[in-house]
Amino acid sequence: MTQPSRQVAGKIGGGGVGGGRGSHHRSKLKVTPEAILLVTFIVWLLVCVQFYLFGELQPPKQGKGHEKDTIDVARARNDDARISDTRNNDRSVGESGGSSSAESRSNGSSNNDIYFPEHYMTFSTACSSSQNWESFMLFYYAHKVGQPGKVVRIASGCSQKEQDDLTKFHLEIISKLSPNFSVHFTPDFAKVSGDNYKYYNKPFGLRHWMEHGLKFETNKDKYEDAIVVVLDPDMILLRPLTYDFTNSNVMIHASKRGPPKVRMVTHGQPWASLYGFNNGPFRSVDLKHVFANHTDSPALLVPKDEQVNNYAGGPPYMATGRDMFAIVNVWCELVPSVHHEYRALLGEMYGWSLAAAHLGLPHTLSESFMISATGMGSGEGWPLIDQLKDDEVCEFPTLKEKEEKLPYVIHYCQSYWLGKWFIGKYRLDKEFLSCEKPLLLEPPKDIGSKYDYYIKPGGKPYGEKKSIGPTTAKREQFMICQIIARLNDAATWYKDQACEKGTANYEKSWIFHHSLDPDNNDGGEKKTKNEW
Repeated sequence: MTQPSRQVAGKIGGGGVGGGRGSHHRSKLKVTPEAILLVTFIVWLLVCVQFYLFGELQPPKQGKGHEKDTIDVARARNDDARISDTRNNDRSVGESGGSSSAESRSNGSSNNDIYFPEHYMTFSTACSSSQNWESFMLFYYAHKVGQPGKVVRIASGCSQKEQDDLTKFHLEIISKLSPNFSVHFTPDFAKVSGDNYKYYNKPFGLRHWMEHGLKFETNKDKYEDAIVVVLDPDMILLRPLTYDFTNSNVMIHASKRGPPKVRMVTHGQPWASLYGFNNGPFRSVDLKHVFANHTDSPALLVPKDEQVNNYAGGPPYMATGRDMFAIVNVWCELVPSVHHEYRALLGEMYGWSLAAAHLGLPHTLSESFMISATGMGSGEGWPLIDQLKDDEVCEFPTLKEKEEKLPYVIHYCQSYWLGKWFIGKYRLDKEFLSCEKPLLLEPPKDIGSKYDYYIKPGGKPYGEKKSIGPTTAKREQFMICQIIARLNDAATWYKDQACEKGTANYEKSWIFHHSLDPDNNDGGEKKTKNEW
């Protein structure tokens, strides 16, 4: 019992039977059994209240809303936990370590526990202008949705000027979003195997950050129970992405292993988004070559069902610090051999899958971590979008109140079109955030019902109408409305911070065609380069 409880109990006893001033007037008091029971009950009640308020007893589980309460507590604790002993000032800006996991570890914890592991959300980039605005978008929406923990951009191969400019940008702009947002600089790893494969920077950059940013090997006690998340830079968070999916509407991909017993990221149980490459990592490369130094690798014995349903994953990747460090080291070892065998786009993802299989770490794959390609029949979170009411599809930013209806991220790696409405990251001006550039024209909220076709801005012949079904039209509408609105919201905030008074262009006028008139198809494509 805590000292305040003893004081309360003492005061009650002093005014009752046989204590304090009452002992001088015993003859005038009538002590009944009912009075004794009443005093005992009051003392018991006060003790229970005291234990409850000071954390000795936990409140009962609150159903679906309790996870948010736990996360809010964790966010507040994360904001206060600024530990500077792991700063790497030579290579990073804004990085700091987390609290020791040994101090707060709670094995088998659930939403009833205040314990919440430190989260590190990471993404790998170069230093190009396009990846600068993509990175800003990721940081901005991590702030917007209240993503707990640290968010780290791993920037590889920057020149000294690019590093200086990016450092200044983080100090002057990104730090205003959160002191927990940082950039970590690494060498360029694109030529580790002699050719130029830029995606080597994903595994090697992540390992560099864990080795030199976290100093993981000498600080395992701090970081092995942390949660490390790996995103792509062209992802927009729609809701916080944390280790606990107990009360989430997350759609788990079926496998013969069955669903996880605990719907959390735990040691030995990494999570990832389901990707459509099936058993490509095991089928498209010569495994004997890849595992030449590991002829008894468990990856060589993975059943077909697990190849397809537990290893066909990609970003968002989620694992404990211990598992992530193990995966990333094997990933870096294997990926050059995988690239030698398979030179197509997904080679580094195949390397991840084979590294996890080598370590015996089958993934829980989510079908609703992200949405990307509107034509996907299954495997992405489109069923959640299909269920939205018509007036919710373009709703922003009030969808934050309804975030449980949404997937976790938009992966805007595709082009999206409906009628002449269009958004595509490769056609967006790389200087989109500049003070003088206009914002994007936002579509009306009913375009999903207006059009059963689309016209490509660069189509040949230009103006050709291509039909589209109602389900796909609704998905295209969601992506166009949400991405344009979110680009504008982020750009507006940036201009408020960075532009001198009177110099910011807030006009929402930019379109990707010469005209939105569906019958005016003269003049061809409207290009972005030097157009603004």
